[in-house]
Amino acid sequence: MIRKSFYMLWGTQTVSNIADIVYTLSLVTLVFTASGSLLTTIFIPLFRMLSKMVSGLVAPLIMSRIRLTSILIGSQLGQFVIFTGLIFYLWLSPEVSYPIIFLAVFGMSFLDGWTDPARNALIPRLAEDEGLMKANGLMSVSDQVVKCSGWALSGVIVAVIGAVPTMWIASVSYFLAMFFTAFIRDPYAAAGIGNVDASPEAFGAKGALRKPSYGEQLSEGWKILATNRRIRTLAIVDNIDTLGGAAWLGAFILAFVVEVLHQDASWWGFMNTVFFIGSIAGGVFIVARVKKLQKNAYLWMLFSLLAYVMITFFFAFNSVPMLALILFAVSGLPVQIAGIIRRTLIQQNLTPAETPSAMSALSVLSNFTFAIAMLLLSWIADRYGMRDMYVVAGVMTTAAVVIGFVYRSAFREELSPAYASEENVVVNKA
Repeated sequence: MIRKSFYMLWGTQTVSNIADIVYTLSLVTLVFTASGSLLTTIFIPLFRMLSKMVSGLVAPLIMSRIRLTSILIGSQLGQFVIFTGLIFYLWLSPEVSYPIIFLAVFGMSFLDGWTDPARNALIPRLAEDEGLMKANGLMSVSDQVVKCSGWALSGVIVAVIGAVPTMWIASVSYFLAMFFTAFIRDPYAAAGIGNVDASPEAFGAKGALRKPSYGEQLSEGWKILATNRRIRTLAIVDNIDTLGGAAWLGAFILAFVVEVLHQDASWWGFMNTVFFIGSIAGGVFIVARVKKLQKNAYLWMLFSLLAYVMITFFFAFNSVPMLALILFAVSGLPVQIAGIIRRTLIQQNLTPAETPSAMSALSVLSNFTFAIAMLLLSWIADRYGMRDMYVVAGVMTTAAVVIGFVYRSAFREELSPAYASEENVVVNKA
């Protein structure tokens, strides 16, 4: 079952993603044009990543006190205020101050770091049973469509009207996302179930709900990752896969196109486009076949990763441009299937109170792993070449498949009693 509020969440997150792409591209264009320095421009994505990691670490403190819908509204409001202020500054100031721009990027990214954990924690509250995987599929399709078309359209708009005028589009998008997010209704909040731990350990000697310390709140998500066998397995598989998945970063693809395929940068654009098309196809496949995938979701995830591994090895040893284009397009399908199923399994195996803190911990861990992967694969590419880098990436994902297969028995067990009982509370109260 999918509640009506999910479709509102789906729409607001799509608008918010459009704003993120427009603001990133316009700022990158502005800074690169003004400075002429790639090193200065690279600080924008660097500050975005570092800020989101810091934000993810403190997110449990926010999520334990504030409703998920309020967190989304506050994040979008804060980004709207900061970005609009930056636009006025750039409009009125005769010179560009890079520290002010980087500070604004850090602040917006810090607020945005709460969005993904809050969104992923809210989705299982708005979609249940088979509807959960379908909802994740729909969210993934919209994400990929925005990524596929957003960069190209934003580039055209920036080229036609300029960077600063384009930024107003992002500002208006943040406001619209914030406005419509206010209409989302969290059924768990309505039923009196918040984002706090309701386990027996959370109650004091007199039966009153004990307020956890800051340390307990910050460590709650990490404890869940350590003690929940299913979540621990999925986290290990996800992060090892992330180590290999970083090989498909745009910079690595560009280097492969030039050094191995001996083509110009236009092929890099073609490959990014076909990958997004394949990713969209993966999301559509999930939505269309959700009933079949739901029965053996964990095995479908492993088989999808295995298919992705085979494509990666073929890609590494291929030097025919057209075949590389086809392989890159096909790779988007299993990548999305595995990712959507993995996210759904994580959501299904957490209680509503556990989900926000666990999602925050997973987000921090994923960002950290991705940063390490970029450094590691860059070193391998420089030292041994692009082909060997993709072979290593394939080996890493193979390790994720093997580990996932070894621990598959964890997914033959029933859901925890805590999850089942909390689900029943919501059903009865709603």
